[in-house]
Amino acid sequence: MKTTLKSLLNLLSNNNNISFEVVFWDGEIIRMGPSNPEFILKFVTKNAAKRTINAGVLGFGEEYMAGNITIEGNFRQLLRLGVDDYFQNLKPSLLTKLNTYLIYIGSLNTIRKSPKNISYHYDRGNDFYKLWLDESMTYSCAYYKNKNDTLETAQSQKYEHICRKLLLKENDTLVDIGCGWGGMLIYAAKKYMIRGVGCTLSEPQYEYANKKINEMGLADRVQVLLQDYRNVTGKYDKFVSIGMFEHVGKKFMPLFMEKAKSLLKLGGAGLLHTIGKERQAP
Repeated sequence: MKTTLKSLLNLLSNNNNISFEVVFWDGEIIRMGPSNPEFILKFVTKNAAKRTINAGVLGFGEEYMAGNITIEGNFRQLLRLGVDDYFQNLKPSLLTKLNTYLIYIGSLNTIRKSPKNISYHYDRGNDFYKLWLDESMTYSCAYYKNKNDTLETAQSQKYEHICRKLLLKENDTLVDIGCGWGGMLIYAAKKYMIRGVGCTLSEPQYEYANKKINEMGLADRVQVLLQDYRNVTGKYDKFVSIGMFEHVGKKFMPLFMEKAKSLLKLGGAGLLHTIGKERQAP
């Protein structure tokens, strides 16, 4: 195993002309490259090396986060090595494939499992998210028109951009799937006088959003439901979902789109904001 890892690291060093030092769990130290090392890569445990070989970039990253791989020195040079690209192309072992599949099955966003998945991520307490989100508690990409815009300004600009794209007008009905802490609904109700419903599976989000809606005197216009999107009913003029679609899971994407269609009135309009990535070129 150590021999395999040495060969991989030596190849990366030679291909990128980067020198570094490797420290193994048993105290062995080797030098990669002809010049002074720009960083020190340490495999604290034997298992960290094993997972790097067997699980590729995922194993390397998880072992680094666990403290079983450490980097001292120029971290950027490690990134320049192309560790992520190279390890990404390593074929994972059968055991790793099986483990990944079981994790995938266990995390599928069925109606029964979705509340648990959401709770793990969002139910850390609102105070935690208040530390780094803006005043509207918006947890999705912001829209910076100018480099000096504050986060709060950028989030408002995003909401305004969405409202304009949807051509919102007074008394339009709006459904917000995965509404979080209610930022979009509150903005649209204040600025465009819409009537709307949002849904979330997070109890802290549900409680926070409705409390804020009541405090702002908007309870006669909007409300947030503690409900799975698949159980939302009604017909609406406009549909919006911001930063939620990527959490649906590939298996449930067609169902999500069918649900969005069923919630819209004939001639209605919808906007879906999501995050993705391009496939690697063959």
